[in-house]
Amino acid sequence: MNDTVLTYIEKNRDQFLESLNDLIRVESISSQPAKKSEVLRCADLEVKKFREIGLENAARVETIGYPLVYGDWLHAPGKPTLLIYGHYDVQPPDPLDQWTTPPFEPTVKDGNLYARGSSDNKAQHFSHLCAIEAWLKTTQKLPINIKVVLEGEEEVGSGGLDKYLREHPELFTCDAVMISDMPWLDKDHPAIAYSLKGLDYFEIKVKGSAQDLHSGLYGGMVRNPLQSLSWILSRLKDESEKILIPHFYDDVKELNAAACKEVQSAPFDAKTFAKEIGVSELVSEEGYTPIEHNWTRPTLDVCGIWGGYQGVGAKTIIPAEASAKVSIRLVANQEPKKITKLFVDYVKSICPTGVSCEVHVHSEAWPVFVDRDHPFLKKTAKAYEQGFGKKVIFMGQGASIPVVATFQSVLKVPVILIGLGLPDDRLHSPNEKIALANFFGGIKGAALAYEALGE
Repeated sequence: MNDTVLTYIEKNRDQFLESLNDLIRVESISSQPAKKSEVLRCADLEVKKFREIGLENAARVETIGYPLVYGDWLHAPGKPTLLIYGHYDVQPPDPLDQWTTPPFEPTVKDGNLYARGSSDNKAQHFSHLCAIEAWLKTTQKLPINIKVVLEGEEEVGSGGLDKYLREHPELFTCDAVMISDMPWLDKDHPAIAYSLKGLDYFEIKVKGSAQDLHSGLYGGMVRNPLQSLSWILSRLKDESEKILIPHFYDDVKELNAAACKEVQSAPFDAKTFAKEIGVSELVSEEGYTPIEHNWTRPTLDVCGIWGGYQGVGAKTIIPAEASAKVSIRLVANQEPKKITKLFVDYVKSICPTGVSCEVHVHSEAWPVFVDRDHPFLKKTAKAYEQGFGKKVIFMGQGASIPVVATFQSVLKVPVILIGLGLPDDRLHSPNEKIALANFFGGIKGAALAYEALGE
């Protein structure tokens, strides 16, 4: 590599960070209609950045939802084309009282940058924009052809991108997709993920009376929706983390001996991991270690539950309705729509009499597997090892990125999942952060990876 590229990266660390901070300050919360103008403002800021760094054809691309942001540089004949994906939308910052710094005012402390969207996904995708800038500002060219697409709906299911990608695949034609939107195994082991979980996300609503009722006058005579919902949730899985939905595991394949040995040999310390995330211990499905459960087994979690009086003091009522949100992470061979039907049918079958139950399906996504022996993945691993100064390992991933399955099915190319986050980055939680060493190391890694993929 031309040393001027790496020199440029070192000299412009402050400028990269300030540009990232400008992006983070925009409250691009895609799940909240009240923040629509902020989401669109963030898209426009990304377009501006694309143009400043030298990407061509930079523009907003309208979809059925929030717009995509697209740009490219395609002047490397005979070289592969890499599609870089990221998202500019973020999760809501709630609960606000648990933040130690303002969620949309980026704050540097102890080598970390704290803010909503810092790790998920603004710093991670922004590392690629900085790497592209370093190449184009010093050599006026890139070692490969690059397309960049960012979406504004990853946190709400990627509906706009999914539909646009299927209807306009020519815009995304490439030889590989690269995504930085995941954590390392731990602080000492950068990782390329070879699998992602699928996802089914539901909202359950239980309704009883037409309005809240006095718990004394009507207690014992009518079914309580909040208690009924609690009974339903308690029957979704047992204390050993086994999911109780009939036929749920029918399509789940057990790991062979070689795969089990590989997962068990991962440099994972359960006690250290538990301490870092602030829990007393890790749990897992009976017969599996925590890491086996997270990487290779389906999981179910209640993500939210509400109903009844939650104000100060007492209010003795039987609530008229109660709701909960539930996510299920799927593994290989599990079909999202099949699991959706099993879940909906089961929930309705165990709903107590005297109340009604509705189940709304928010999103469905397929699980993803990548050939870890593909030369693009191996070259990327070596490049990021140089960028981070640490050995890159391959790992499974318990999270989901819905559009990855669509990239695989439509484009028929490998997807390189190289993340910059850490397990304690508090994604989707108060005090989200990104380690600055990972952000800057990721810029170097990306710049080196582009060159490696072109060789």
